[in-house]
Amino acid sequence: MDTTNISVQYVSAVLPGDETPRLVKRMHFVSFVGMLRADLFEGLCVGHAPRKCPICGRWFLTTNARHTKYCGGIAPGDKLGRTCRQIGNLRGREQRELADDHPLKLVYERRLNTINRSVSRGMLDRETASAMKKLAKDKLLRAISNSDYAKGSYAQEMEQDSLMAEARKVQ
Repeated sequence: MDTTNISVQYVSAVLPGDETPRLVKRMHFVSFVGMLRADLFEGLCVGHAPRKCPICGRWFLTTNARHTKYCGGIAPGDKLGRTCRQIGNLRGREQRELADDHPLKLVYERRLNTINRSVSRGMLDRETASAMKKLAKDKLLRAISNSDYAKGSYAQEMEQDSLMAEARKVQ
């Protein structure tokens, strides 16, 4: 396969519904395969990544940069005609929380980064930092097991000031 079967031009164009001209990319292809290849890589640049659905085993493209775990197709063997996303949602909290990009884990990771940055800048001593990290881990585990806590005061208790006050109280 020839990889140079594409020509790219950047031209000024007025898009429908807009009054100001914008710079757009115009691509001309020699073959259909070249167009598909270019389309795949253009999609990868903006966050569309191929992923395999763990329920049905089919490949699908994610529609945004956030990792989507399940496809939107009909789940095989489901008598009610539900989609794989619906089945994945019904599998329970344990399955959803295994994902690396779970919102509760994002709050925890952000807090750990803040604590580490404060230690490296000399604004926080190591003993208080380790106590804060332990408290943050305990709060994450509590939020994973208790959805009321996760929806309620978890985010407020994970703020740096409240973690620091609690850690100094414990010490």
